[in-house]
Amino acid sequence: MVSKLKIMVSSTVYGSESDLDQIKYILENFGYEVIMSKEGNIYVPIGSNPEAACLKAVENCDLFLGIIFPRYGSGITHKEFEKAVELDKPRWFVTHKYIEYTRKLMHQFMHAEDGKRNGFDIKSTSVLDSVKVVDMYNIARKDWCQPFFNTSEIHLFISTQFHDISLRKKELQNRKK
Repeated sequence: MVSKLKIMVSSTVYGSESDLDQIKYILENFGYEVIMSKEGNIYVPIGSNPEAACLKAVENCDLFLGIIFPRYGSGITHKEFEKAVELDKPRWFVTHKYIEYTRKLMHQFMHAEDGKRNGFDIKSTSVLDSVKVVDMYNIARKDWCQPFFNTSEIHLFISTQFHDISLRKKELQNRKK
């Protein structure tokens, strides 16, 4: 029996639980094994910590889907994004349109004239808890980064990208050659 493709869904959780539940069910219905910390299905070895376990999950997944909601959280999601890029995992990102807007607005404050990121930060608000979500977006936008405003737009993107699991399996086999 062929094992299921493991897709890691990496995102902050707080405030997006029902959206993540819907995404999980869509991907499972296509035949994927969905790995996400919200579900508690990331193995944490004895003596390890959640961050190390999440980064190991990135190493072990076949595909990576990063979702940028307007909440930063603990920073583990940011490190998962970096790890997926470092390992050159097949990856897709979706980002809330507020983050694109915030990036354009904050760029002048976040970057020096030479284009390098400076230490600019903001105080946490109910609208945006950290400008580091923009840093996550800057990682993601080097790849395909689909904007969304509501969850149905994420569903359409996921359906388009992942409905044909046999095609994704073939692409992964060809990538290994």
